[in-house]
Amino acid sequence: MKSWQSPFRSGRLLSVVMWVMLLGTPAGAAWALGTPSVPLATLESRYVTPTSLFAEIDGVRMHYKDEGTGPAVVMLHASYMSLHSWDAVAADLARDHRVIRFDFPLAGLTGPDPQRRYSMERSAELMNGLLTKLGVSTYSIIATSSGAIVGFRQAAAKPEAVTRLILINAAGMPRTAVTDPNRERGTAFSRWLQGKYKSRGYWKTTLTGQFTGGQPPPADIVERVFDLNRRSGLVEESAIYMRNFRTGDPEAVLGQIRAPTLILWGMGNITVAHLEADVFQLWLTQAPSIKKKYPRYGHYVYMENPGIVIPDVRNFLEGRMDAELRVTRRLPPAP
Repeated sequence: MKSWQSPFRSGRLLSVVMWVMLLGTPAGAAWALGTPSVPLATLESRYVTPTSLFAEIDGVRMHYKDEGTGPAVVMLHASYMSLHSWDAVAADLARDHRVIRFDFPLAGLTGPDPQRRYSMERSAELMNGLLTKLGVSTYSIIATSSGAIVGFRQAAAKPEAVTRLILINAAGMPRTAVTDPNRERGTAFSRWLQGKYKSRGYWKTTLTGQFTGGQPPPADIVERVFDLNRRSGLVEESAIYMRNFRTGDPEAVLGQIRAPTLILWGMGNITVAHLEADVFQLWLTQAPSIKKKYPRYGHYVYMENPGIVIPDVRNFLEGRMDAELRVTRRLPPAP
């Protein structure tokens, strides 16, 4: 009978260790999985459109679009998305508004920050720099998910600039271990692997879970999200952003907003529960607000069915909902 040999003696363990070390690097993981990371220049060749513009703001090359004429509207996209996610809504608004949208750092085609300053505050700085460069001093904001955090902080910090605020499936509420959308899921290995690489199948499954109205996400959206989220250097830079993120005190911030606010939410949202819309409205103690929920739709309702979002956005921006606006009133505690 052949005696058992330790993997230490046979050299197998060394092979395993070398394989794990190889996979532990972004280049190694990409090579082993057969889908390399994509240079930003390659992504630009795929996703720049005739209306794409670029501006250097404090050392960062920002990708943006500035379309239409009329009252200015600034659109802020979600994490893992890009300015392209607003295509349908922006096209409609640009008929009679000046619509400005841009890719946040670490998203779309906006370049890296040479000083690697990645945070929510830095995103706001770059937005303000771009708006200053474009000569925009007053504007409405339409913002979703993590972009909504930048949006409502901006409305609180610059009440003289932000005339109206629309929050769609907004992030920014305090989280517990159970409600944190970034909480750990799956096995330790699957979490490690997804931290290095997210496949096309991963994004298709993720988007399908958020397109809850009955139709799967279009293939071009899946492909674009997959592509833009495997940009070279993105894994390491995103880790810096996550380390720098702080929830802060959203109740205090929302309580400083004075701009009329529309809150839109998908009741099928599995990332931020629709009851959070009620909390947002409760904390808007100085801003007149109105809230509307879409029963069938999820986190990306503005992509899944822009036709139900656009009328609400237009009616609010053009003042046709003003009679329904209400300011939260808190009664004093009982004696």
